[in-house]
Amino acid sequence: MWERHPSLVSVSAALALILHGIAALPASAEIKIGFQAPMTGFAASDGHAAKVAAELAVDDINAAGGVLGEELVLVSYDDQAMADQAIFTANKLIGEDGVRLAINGSYSASGRASAPIFQKAQAVFICAYGVHPDITRAGDFVFRLIHLGPPQGRAGAKFVGESLDLGEKRVTVITMDNDYGEATVSGFLDAAERFGITLVNKYTYSLQDRQFGSIVASVKRDAPDAIYVTGYFFTGGPLVSQLRAAGVTVPIIASQAFDSKKFLEIAGPAAEGLFIVGGLADDDANSVLKRFFEEFEKRAGYAPVNSTAQVYSAFQLLADAIERAGSTDPLEVRNALAETENFQMLGGTLTGFSLDREINMPMAVTVVKDGDFAAYSSIDDLELLEASAE
Repeated sequence: MWERHPSLVSVSAALALILHGIAALPASAEIKIGFQAPMTGFAASDGHAAKVAAELAVDDINAAGGVLGEELVLVSYDDQAMADQAIFTANKLIGEDGVRLAINGSYSASGRASAPIFQKAQAVFICAYGVHPDITRAGDFVFRLIHLGPPQGRAGAKFVGESLDLGEKRVTVITMDNDYGEATVSGFLDAAERFGITLVNKYTYSLQDRQFGSIVASVKRDAPDAIYVTGYFFTGGPLVSQLRAAGVTVPIIASQAFDSKKFLEIAGPAAEGLFIVGGLADDDANSVLKRFFEEFEKRAGYAPVNSTAQVYSAFQLLADAIERAGSTDPLEVRNALAETENFQMLGGTLTGFSLDREINMPMAVTVVKDGDFAAYSSIDDLELLEASAE
């Protein structure tokens, strides 16, 4: 059992200095932290938000005295959420910039491509929100800070089956046909019977789709008690608005990646009442989270969502691990990460990592209420949420 270093940098500790106006000693050297995010291309909105969160985290850590008396320096590149660019930027970070500690703030395709490169270099690599299982399978220097797709799906099934009054629990599933969509819906389908859910139909769509007429018509014929949907905000917005415009009024339960203000803008009033399993809501009772919302919005011009909170927390966790290791040596930092216990992230308490370096922590459920995300409930069954759960 490890003991926390006296100068441990955590979300609460680092921000406490800032919140109370306590001046910290200036950092005297530099620790490079590599960062990948999609600043251009189809995922640019998410990438921009991820970089804002990364910059905010680095600024907060440095304002609190840095790590081991040294200043964090962000070395970031645009990966376009594409495998080829992820490989190029990973090699650049390692070969040209000399980075040995890195965070990925991008989609699964990027994380899957980058992870083996960092693993081969024995460099620590934390994936903030990519959910494909292959990312952490790259090796023991790779960690993930969000639930895998299948646990997200299982949590969705538990919520549909136990938290909503749905009568016969007849559910239609609509999923995006990429890594994220298929991995998440697989968890939902695997757990459906356990929670009394009857699958009516399953429909798939592509990342490029914005018109869903045939799917909407089929869902109306299905007449389900609820709809479970996976996708991103730019596909989810049009899909939800078209379902509601066609007169489909049953509850819609969405996967984590709907958690974006852009989704609310696209879907408009049609988003009202939609549930997101894995979302993030502002919490007036949590001063650290509230400050994050306020500071992020000042910089970005819009409110943060779960993926941005994951990025911010990834930097705080990495700083925490460096402090506990007492070193920036990648092997020592890797070992400290593996021994993490009860680390307070913005979205909840990380109780620790599994042997496969997957997180153990509850999953929040939010609802769209009065045009914004509001806390609704939490999935606290950690056994269900384990990456290896059957």
